[in-house]
Amino acid sequence: MMTYFIDAKNEFVIDVDVKGYAHKKELIECDYLELYPYQINGNDIWTNEEGNLKEYNYFFQIDNVIVSGNAVIMSCDEHGESVPPKNLTLEELKSRVTFMGKRYIDPSKLKFEVKEWK
Repeated sequence: MMTYFIDAKNEFVIDVDVKGYAHKKELIECDYLELYPYQINGNDIWTNEEGNLKEYNYFFQIDNVIVSGNAVIMSCDEHGESVPPKNLTLEELKSRVTFMGKRYIDPSKLKFEVKEWK
């Protein structure tokens, strides 16, 4: 299935034929996939769930949103199954991505808050 792949380390955006879930994890270079809490023209961003738990990572920005590590852009159908991106061309995606390079991750700055259960 055709999808868009953003390689944060090597700084390129291409379309690739994803062969399934395991191939998606291989592209992103992760053990656990995460659906990023931001969409691009209604398309999902899949990233490494543990991307911010490292000492450093490679980052990119899309619109005003910063993403840690590699990403795959896909849409989903009415059954929740992944499908190729909709309403987004490769050229439009490339124009909206800015690579930020390798960055140190300061765990003291990551916001994680535990509140009393009410």
